[in-house]
Amino acid sequence: MNVADSDDLRSLLIERGCSAASGPREADLLVVNTCSVREHAETRALARIRELSAIKKDTAFLWVTGCMAQRMGDKIIELIPAVDRVIGAKEIDNLETIVDSALQMHSLTVPGEQKYGVSDFVSIMRGCDNYCSYCIVPYVRGHEKSIPVDLLEKAVHRKISRGVKEITFLGQNVNSYNDNGTDFPDLLRRVHCIDGLERIRFTTSHPKDCSEKLISTMASLPKICRHVHLPVQAGSDRVLQMMNRRYTSDQYLQKIDMIRRYLPDADITTDIMVGFPSETEQEFRDTISLVSRACFTNAFMFAYSSREGTEAASMNDDIPRQEKLSRLNRLIELQTGITRKIYENNVGKQLELLITGRQEKRDQLWMGHDKGCKRVLLSCEKAEAGMILNVQAAKSSGMTLICERIP
Repeated sequence: MNVADSDDLRSLLIERGCSAASGPREADLLVVNTCSVREHAETRALARIRELSAIKKDTAFLWVTGCMAQRMGDKIIELIPAVDRVIGAKEIDNLETIVDSALQMHSLTVPGEQKYGVSDFVSIMRGCDNYCSYCIVPYVRGHEKSIPVDLLEKAVHRKISRGVKEITFLGQNVNSYNDNGTDFPDLLRRVHCIDGLERIRFTTSHPKDCSEKLISTMASLPKICRHVHLPVQAGSDRVLQMMNRRYTSDQYLQKIDMIRRYLPDADITTDIMVGFPSETEQEFRDTISLVSRACFTNAFMFAYSSREGTEAASMNDDIPRQEKLSRLNRLIELQTGITRKIYENNVGKQLELLITGRQEKRDQLWMGHDKGCKRVLLSCEKAEAGMILNVQAAKSSGMTLICERIP
């Protein structure tokens, strides 16, 4: 979502005559778009802001946007006085007005040109109403707000006209989308009819709202990629309740079974947190058991860290850091083995590859993804970004399929 918001801001600046600088030292405007999901993200962002404040031109402006900007506000300027403007995540809908106001003092007459890839993002909603106990997002992005269907269709058409082939719809919980009775599966059907759009992806789906209507719609529409990102977070029902996730481990696994019934070849990925306050060794083993049962293609795995302002921040963070890391490493080892096996099982199979670019180093192979979420490399002379090719997986590196083009 930060990538999408950054792209929107970049587009607004370019439309107003800005062009990309060759580096931060040459820029007239520097923008750091921030994340608050984990403390580490904020620490990195503050370090980057300090670095830019030290090397920017005296006449350059430094803006900080996004979730950390919303959470900390003008405290950022107190910490780093070189920051000129703080734009919180809740202001994103007024971004055009903010940009016009901030740039009115400048004379920008030379139009810039934005380069687009073959795959791009479209945010379909803002905010979140789920209030998971560990998550800061609802507080910094506000309540859920669905973007009208007609505006989304215009955004997709605009990106297609610029060469985009694949769109990923974004939302904290896309399953909550509703525009005057048009729900998320209805939106997928509407957009599926747009000429020139080759593939549709989306993230993220909350398990409590992952409906049979959504999965059956995916199965019936060939442009929708066979990939569902379904964060589970934990395998213990007690921990899930403390997290305010509003489903049990059995209910989650029933969703996995439903997806595989409709989409046997689907890649299912997830988010998993270990070391949540009071998580016992047995409850961690429940997570291990669920991961073994679910057979995720991949997972984003991390150790719990307290976020100021969340409900979980008031809980006793009683799991020692070394124990958190030990559990995380055990989980990563298990999931890595599952991922490798899934990739190896695809060797010899035919895949549909969307080429997204070419390696800049090493063998200069073409890069892309299959219709799930598996990473693919292809050695092919007559190819270019944006092409969709039938290929055959010749071997696996464990996390990448090396493929050959089918004549």
